[in-house]
Order: sequence, then structure tokens, then C-alpha cells
Amino acid sequence: FPVISDQVVVPGNESLGPAARRWRADRCYWPYHAAIRDRLDAARRARTVPALIAVHSFTPRMDGFTRPWHVGVLWDRDDRISAPLLAALRGREGLVIGDNEPYSGHHPANHTVDFHAASAGLAHVGIEVRQDLISDAAGVASWVAILREVLAPIIAGLVRSAS
Repeated sequence: FPVISDQVVVPGNESLGPAARRWRADRCYWPYHAAIRDRLDAARRARTVPALIAVHSFTPRMDGFTRPWHVGVLWDRDDRISAPLLAALRGREGLVIGDNEPYSGHHPANHTVDFHAASAGLAHVGIEVRQDLISDAAGVASWVAILREVLAPIIAGLVRSAS
């Protein structure tokens, strides 16, 4: 619950006490993690080995720095998805790819994948797309297509190797 983010005061966090923090966690944080847990459990019950791909977005500028990356791939020790994903994205002309940029995927920075996937030995990756590239429906559709195209063979390879 940062009080200041990118040199901007976050008014809703300025005087957030313990009860308000618990309330937010109970309404946002825990339901989010419960939904992920439930989906992973459902996959396991269906005898499917799940993988976790967390997709987020990042601001084009932070702390006065213009971020050059179009997309970032966040990972730590498990490179089953990140290595081929980095290679596939780097093979696309005109893209600037961040390897653990603009954020680190190293533990404990990538909480969702650490919490749900790394600890369970599941293949996983974090993907960060720059917000100005997905600010309208056309941008979203473009990045959905790009990520679908590069991830499909990676996921298919994971399925083959698990068989």
C-alpha cells in the first residue's frame, strides 16, 4: 500500500490503518489468489499439468525514465517458458524486449508466480506489456495476437514434454 508511487501521492493509501489494509486484502488480494488457486486445482483434478502465465502492464515512464521496452519477460530460476519466449519475441522485428525489465522476476519480486507456481514446480512466467501499446481495443487485440502466436508452440512443447 504505497503512499507515494512514481513521485505521486496515492491519497487512498495516505492514512490506511491495519483494519483498512485487512479489508482491502479480504476484498481484493485474497479473492484474486483464491481464484488462481482454484483454477490450478481444477486443472490438476482434470489430470492436466498447468502452467502459470501472469500478464500485467507497465507505465511508459517511471521515476523520470522513459522505458524503452515494448514487453518484458519476468522470470527467476525456471526458464521453461521464459527462454523460448524471449527468443520468440526477440525474433519479431521492431520490438524492444526486456529480460527481467522493467521489473525483476527474481524471488520475491514476482509474488503471484512465486506463490502459486514456483513453489509447486509448475512452469511459469511473468509478462509485462507497456500500457501505451494496449490503451485501445486495437492495441489489446494486437498484443493478444502476438502473445498467442509466440506462446502457443511453447505451451505445446510443455505438453509434449509432460507426456
